[in-house]
Amino acid sequence: MNPPMTLAELHDIFLTYPESWNRLPDPYPVPDPELEVHRWLDRLSLVTSAGEHLKYGTILRSDLFARHSYPLAPPDRQNTIARLLALWAFHDDRIEGRGIAEAEAERMGRAVRGTSDPPGASGTDRYARAWWELGQEFRRAGMSARWLRRLGANLTAWYRSTNDEAMMLRSRGRHPGSDAYLAVRRRTAGQQVWLDLLQYAYGRETAPAEHGREIRTAYHLAETLYVYFNDLYGMEKDANDGLPNLVPILAREQGVTEVEACREVARRHAETLADACALGHRVCARVPSLAWWFEAYQHLLVGITRAHELSPRYAPVQVTEDGSAVRVRVAWRRDPVGDTGETASAHMEQGVM
Repeated sequence: MNPPMTLAELHDIFLTYPESWNRLPDPYPVPDPELEVHRWLDRLSLVTSAGEHLKYGTILRSDLFARHSYPLAPPDRQNTIARLLALWAFHDDRIEGRGIAEAEAERMGRAVRGTSDPPGASGTDRYARAWWELGQEFRRAGMSARWLRRLGANLTAWYRSTNDEAMMLRSRGRHPGSDAYLAVRRRTAGQQVWLDLLQYAYGRETAPAEHGREIRTAYHLAETLYVYFNDLYGMEKDANDGLPNLVPILAREQGVTEVEACREVARRHAETLADACALGHRVCARVPSLAWWFEAYQHLLVGITRAHELSPRYAPVQVTEDGSAVRVRVAWRRDPVGDTGETASAHMEQGVM
């Protein structure tokens, strides 16, 4: 039996964000999104056993992800997003490593637009029915047909990306090349949908002219950042599930220890985050009407990282495949002079919700 691990043996890996990006949600929301998720999953028969309830209601804690990623959103919209994230994780776990039929991927994308008749409630239709109910909520909230089409298209694209992931796993196993892995994982990260939801969460849509190259670049940066922090927090989980992870992939490619590979991932995270900061400053200086969106974008990046730290599905302290103990920690840095964080926050809190 191995001796107990001491703090001196832990290797700290820091993910550092600007202080102004840190916004904590209401600690006591009403109604309670955790309870609302349980009730919704029960009503739609999406979970059918005590074990599934434990996994999706207690271990996943989609309510943590919803509240921390959209911290200034009204509680009812946080609840809707929490239900969406639970459904998404539930279906993802069912198809992970196997993929999905093209027709089914398209059906889920159509369902979330909430425009057709409700699908049936049995078999795989349970998922389409659940997406349709969420689409109905988006429509009742006044989201435009344009926004619903984009959300549906991005959800369909995510479902299709699970086929790429399954093919990569079948052909290359747990250690594909890092470039090939990142190309697939950026698509399966689902950040297109997470970022689409910013407009629903805060009740304000971007104009067609605003949703241009800069926003698409912000989406791409968020996808890359997600892979970095998700794989740091998910090293042990991915090893247990037999899935690829960037840390052991880089360790093998570069001939370094997994602790050194963790530091490399954190370094890449810092570089990509710097690109996101610079992009936000440039765009907000040129298009002030997008200040609210970039502030919400910043909250999302920090919040989803923090939720990984808090969710029992992941772990801030874990043991890598080569036996090293690693602690992933969120840290803060003071904002440089001229940071627009306070200005953008004022835009958020003065009538956009």
